[in-house]
Amino acid sequence: MKTSCRIRIRADGFCRGFTLVELLVVIAIIGILAAIIIPTVGKVRETAYAAQCASNLRQVFNLYMLSVQDNRGRIPPDGPTQWIDAVVQDYGAAGKYELRAAFGCPVQIRLKPLMVKNDIEVNKRAHRTYSINRDLTRELATNQRVARDYNHFQAPSRTVCAGDGNDSDNDPTYYNALIGTGKPPETPHNGKANILYLDGHVAALTDQTLLNVPNRPTPGTPQAMFWFGE
Repeated sequence: MKTSCRIRIRADGFCRGFTLVELLVVIAIIGILAAIIIPTVGKVRETAYAAQCASNLRQVFNLYMLSVQDNRGRIPPDGPTQWIDAVVQDYGAAGKYELRAAFGCPVQIRLKPLMVKNDIEVNKRAHRTYSINRDLTRELATNQRVARDYNHFQAPSRTVCAGDGNDSDNDPTYYNALIGTGKPPETPHNGKANILYLDGHVAALTDQTLLNVPNRPTPGTPQAMFWFGE
């Protein structure tokens, strides 16, 4: 059985098209759909970036712990050697910076591409946007550097290891150095920063939460546990 499509033709011989009202209705519907879909897509993208950032931090922790194990339980020191050097110097078949992509938050990398140069011989400090908690290897009372064993920390799940870095284009090496100035680290994930703890878990904290934790806390307080692990 054959079928055919017929175009309706008005009595005056012209094909009927859209009226202006119909066209405006279609445009309005498209606008409404776009208003619904675009924010949703944006939120999905933000969620994906936050998840990727958390995954990157867990990779950082894996390398961090490899360094700890290979150094008889010692925590990688803060300065003068960059912490990234101490963590990844001997790991990765293709060289020291093989896993450098894991040392950056995907949001911050997109906003500040200079922080992840392709040439590893140029400005090595720009290979990461994450910052480490320097107080892991410092005395709370004297602020002097000390060699610390991982088992020294009483509650690793409450002590910061590293996290989304500060807002410096030059060197986000130390996570809590900026906190002490009253200026919060960047919060690229919908107003929150991803924080890596010494037990390997990642949590998202607001900048206000971080600012409420002083970088020179009173010994024996939760704040001291947060930075110094004691």
